[in-house]
Amino acid sequence: MKKLFSVLLLTPFFCFSQANLLNTKSSFEIENVSKQVDEDAKPLDYEYVSDDDILFSFTTWEVIDLNQRVNFPLYFPTEISLVSDDRRPLIHYLLQAIEDPLIGAQAYFDHNFTDPMELEDVNRIREYKRLKKGIDADGITEGEEHFYETGSTKTYLETLGYVFPEDEEWVNYDPISDEFLDLQRNGDNDTATLYKEKWDAAASEVMPDENFDFAEFDYSDVRKYLLKGIWYFDKKATQLKYRPIALGPVGMNAEEKFQRQNSDDQSNPSSSAVEMDEFGAFDDEPQDNQDVAVSADSDEEITDGFDSFSEESTDFSDSTQLDEDKEYRAMFWVFFPEVRNLLHRSYAFNDKNMSKPISFDHLINSRRFSGTIYREANVYQDRDIRKYISEGGSLMQLLESQRIKEKIRNLEQDMWSY
Repeated sequence: MKKLFSVLLLTPFFCFSQANLLNTKSSFEIENVSKQVDEDAKPLDYEYVSDDDILFSFTTWEVIDLNQRVNFPLYFPTEISLVSDDRRPLIHYLLQAIEDPLIGAQAYFDHNFTDPMELEDVNRIREYKRLKKGIDADGITEGEEHFYETGSTKTYLETLGYVFPEDEEWVNYDPISDEFLDLQRNGDNDTATLYKEKWDAAASEVMPDENFDFAEFDYSDVRKYLLKGIWYFDKKATQLKYRPIALGPVGMNAEEKFQRQNSDDQSNPSSSAVEMDEFGAFDDEPQDNQDVAVSADSDEEITDGFDSFSEESTDFSDSTQLDEDKEYRAMFWVFFPEVRNLLHRSYAFNDKNMSKPISFDHLINSRRFSGTIYREANVYQDRDIRKYISEGGSLMQLLESQRIKEKIRNLEQDMWSY
């Protein structure tokens, strides 16, 4: 009876999981946080690695699908009003690192850190803005109707005062021109999408707001993360190690956002991706009744070095299939070492021990997630797997991803002789 009473007495405390809850004598003294955070705490510095000590290395790009349960700590909470102030999803801290001048992390359009984003580019992430299609029968000219009436998007925007750059290739592909349609017909959808975004950004600078539909960015709009990292064998430590280099969230584009809002059958906001997302996955089913490839209860499978990179940690369900018609486009990229200090003080939920949450920095460095390789550094300009594996569909692409993992694993094994 005493044991049962103790369990019932302690249960509410674990449910609240608030700091200093066990020692307070008044409800007014309860602190609305799960863990006291040391603002001066810093992560352990990466050790210096000499190039002479690296026997081999491989650069890989992985997609972390937030529809997998093992990746939920990166995705939740999306409804931040329901949890304590210190519990936020990973995207919250990435945006904070970019926008806070005291942190000063630089956002980039590309994973090679050659095309930095300006502050206005980052601000556009917070808001979805789409040109209205316009309905001729309503007698009101709005949105894209202005372009068709003028006969040229470029001509109309120039009448509003927009100055086009002379050395940019996208200027030559007006969205309503035959050249742009030919670009789409030739299968270069990635370039066409990029050019269309450039034209939409130009229109948003000079056209009045009544020509656009607006929607606010929500944390649940993030569907996946792209992670660039290096696997290397350190001969001094005689160990295969992994170093994350770049991290980028993948979210819904404007069309998908408005389709979701206007759909009668909207997805559950507490679950992850269920529609066609920017990464190109097919319609995903919520995994309430679906097994995940890696058990979230198994620390050994998730955290032990290269084991987290193994076959068991990869979900080969339809949610990670590669769509030929879409590029893996991140909303932005950050250099991971630049955001480590903030991520070290930011905590993800630990369902195994609520009193000991794990920092996002530790979570990523220890590879407590499930990822699928979609690209490796190669002589063909680091092309994606789907660019050179076309026959056989998604199955053959996933098998190629597995081959890359096995190649790295086998090289590690070859370092030893018995």
